[in-house]
Amino acid sequence: MSIHFIVPSQFAEQLAALPDQTVGGNYPYWLGGRFNWVAQSYMILRQYREGMTISSAPKPGVRNFSHCMGWRATGDRVGEYRISVRADYPRLRDVDFELLQNSVAPRGAKQAYVPYWPVPGIIPRDPARQGVSRIAYAGRLGANNLAGPLKSLGIQPGGRELAVIAPDQWHDMSRVDLLIAVRDFSGATHDNKPPSKLFNSWIAGIPLIGGTDSAFSSVGKPGIDYVRVTNESEFTKALERMCNDSGFYEAIVQAGKGRRTEVTIEAIAADWLKVLDGPILSDFQAWCANQGHNRRPVLPPLLDRSRDALSTIKQKLSPRRL
Repeated sequence: MSIHFIVPSQFAEQLAALPDQTVGGNYPYWLGGRFNWVAQSYMILRQYREGMTISSAPKPGVRNFSHCMGWRATGDRVGEYRISVRADYPRLRDVDFELLQNSVAPRGAKQAYVPYWPVPGIIPRDPARQGVSRIAYAGRLGANNLAGPLKSLGIQPGGRELAVIAPDQWHDMSRVDLLIAVRDFSGATHDNKPPSKLFNSWIAGIPLIGGTDSAFSSVGKPGIDYVRVTNESEFTKALERMCNDSGFYEAIVQAGKGRRTEVTIEAIAADWLKVLDGPILSDFQAWCANQGHNRRPVLPPLLDRSRDALSTIKQKLSPRRL
């Protein structure tokens, strides 16, 4: 039984281009989560299963897959089975099965963890580079993405530079010596976030200084295949050690390289197929046998609408930031 992927209608131009694109080649993966979660998954998984389809609208009689914000934009269901990726957003209840991007996040019978894909076509660090002169953050800047004190590091003593890599260059790590991924110094575990930046660092052959994200510590080994810091002092010490202790630097790199086979496209695709062909297929078959009547038709959408209304009110009442 096939999977039908749904991207928002505003991506019509990008959707039309997908048949002629390849992941890691000419695929524009920097378009954002609502497109990438769906389009990238479709492009990869169609290599392993026949019958995969994609459009901007759900279809009856199949397992329909979309980002949670895509489902919110789609509106009320018309009898279709829905698989939702929660990503960084609050839970959507008017769906049949939910996929989570963090293995630590609590989950029930109709929820499962699947890893988010690494950046396609990563170009590893140039082996001719020596020392640590270019430190980079390869992600979107935002209130919960990079700790405030790190945004203004700029040029450091010894000529070291902190660069924020533009989204369309996230794949090119050839001129990067050290990656950082510290959201804040609060000690929060950010259980709704994925381990993608750690996966990318292993593939690129570049050590990562990460924060207290549970996604990192649940798949990685702090002090072995990445460095975990909890405050500014630890970050400064970790940075200095990476720059001055070549043995430690190389040990982290080699440990990360040893994990690469676990985070390849092929390995992650296998994880996805276990979920799609296992609990999701079983749930879909039960849904079909009951003609969808085993789902509550009123309460889930009511809860979703109430949550959205409260969120809108909260935004209107919040003081504007200049």
